[in-house]
Amino acid sequence: MASPTSTPLSGVGILVTRPREQADTLCALIEAAGGRALRLPLLEIAAVGDPAPAAKLFSRPTAWDWLIFASANAVHFTLAIHGGSFNPPELTRVAAIGQATAETLIKAGIRVDLIPKPQFNSESLLASPEMADVTGKSVLIVRGEGGRAHLGQTLKARGAEVAYAEVYRRMLPDGDIAHWVELWRQGGVDVVTITSGEALNNLALLLGEAKHEFAERTPLVVIGRRVEKLARDQGWRRVISAEPASDQAITEAIIRLFETGHVAQDRQASH
Repeated sequence: MASPTSTPLSGVGILVTRPREQADTLCALIEAAGGRALRLPLLEIAAVGDPAPAAKLFSRPTAWDWLIFASANAVHFTLAIHGGSFNPPELTRVAAIGQATAETLIKAGIRVDLIPKPQFNSESLLASPEMADVTGKSVLIVRGEGGRAHLGQTLKARGAEVAYAEVYRRMLPDGDIAHWVELWRQGGVDVVTITSGEALNNLALLLGEAKHEFAERTPLVVIGRRVEKLARDQGWRRVISAEPASDQAITEAIIRLFETGHVAQDRQASH
């Protein structure tokens, strides 16, 4: 990472699309490096309409062998369902997908038995020795509504009993995209950050036909190979995957873009 006194992103406009309540850290890192953090939340996170089904799964008489938290949001809304405090049974092991998820669990006083590495994602979790033989094991995946099916399907294929506690939902926030399109066209947006497939899809939905002109020239910094592939499939020409999936890694990936000089040349050519 660049030293605190350096400003490798001086004057660079970086679109931060994290949900409003999760954007502060990334924005602070960008601004510490001299960049302009432009906040355009592409997801709004809210509690599910009816938490009763999830609450019933958490409180079933027989303890789950594994609880898998798919995101930090899954932890936050699990805590909300339980009145702010949650203690898994002694016999239940806890897995966290993502460093932020693990940190949120630990901060809440919940032990973490497994953090998949190196990529902190579902694929790394499935590759871990603990998930190799789950025949007869019961697994509760805690996630948002309509999350990816790959993890649960694979565990079921390996012989596990799998259920989903869906504790939050993702929505497209209200906003004036016309302002951002105009700013983008005037050269005010140099890089876009995307941290989920849902955010990427919402960006495409909001931009409409304008997406094609930006996808051709604007670098997209994403987390995870899955989101990278989605972006390329949607026509984004310059996609960089930051690893691991963290705000610091995203910032470092953006800094490397400008250190190579490629982005700076593109900016000069477009102005």
